[in-house]
Amino acid sequence: MSLLLLLLFIALAGCSGRGSSFEEVEFRAPSQPDPALAPFLEEVDHIGVICVTNIEPLRELDIEKVMARLSNAVARGLGNMRETTVVPQDEIIWQLKDIHFDSTSVYEDTVRTALIDKLGLDALVFVELKHLRARMMPLSSTPYGTPSSGMDLTIDLKVSLINLNSSQVWQQGGKQRNYQPVQLQLLGGNNQSERQLLLALARPLQRFLYRIAPPPKPQTRYFELDGD
Repeated sequence: MSLLLLLLFIALAGCSGRGSSFEEVEFRAPSQPDPALAPFLEEVDHIGVICVTNIEPLRELDIEKVMARLSNAVARGLGNMRETTVVPQDEIIWQLKDIHFDSTSVYEDTVRTALIDKLGLDALVFVELKHLRARMMPLSSTPYGTPSSGMDLTIDLKVSLINLNSSQVWQQGGKQRNYQPVQLQLLGGNNQSERQLLLALARPLQRFLYRIAPPPKPQTRYFELDGD
């Protein structure tokens, strides 16, 4: 019998002699971010979110509304980050009314200084919708004889994680395609096109959020209970 096993046996015997017992307790513990992103999160206590696009408004889509909902979703996802305060886009825009955020200005020294001094940010998640193409596909018959059409969305989304203190930048991007059948008219009061765009944007962002702020993981611990 090895020394380690012998010591463990003695310890357990001692516990049983005192009439102690153990209770299994399950809890959710914070998860660590992807090691590839860890250098960009060093000494980050406050992180902000900005979602922008240079796409002109479309009659079929309220782009500004979609981007606002997207920024709120990203801020909620970042809430899994351990001991980190998330500053939403609305607060950043309100505090920095004179700054127009785009893919160029966000890297300027004056903007970086303002984010640090006025909002106390250490890092920024900058999401940019660079391209959007929406096409209505021809009508086709379903197995039930009901005609349906579809909307084919192609987007180009770029996500940047900027450490404002060190100026290090991590980026991911690329084109995404989403196709869904459309049973209702896209115009008028129907917001199905907005939901489809949000779905197309959510997929790459979910992968990013899982890397930077993974959900807590269930863990099990055994706690000693005093028999007395």
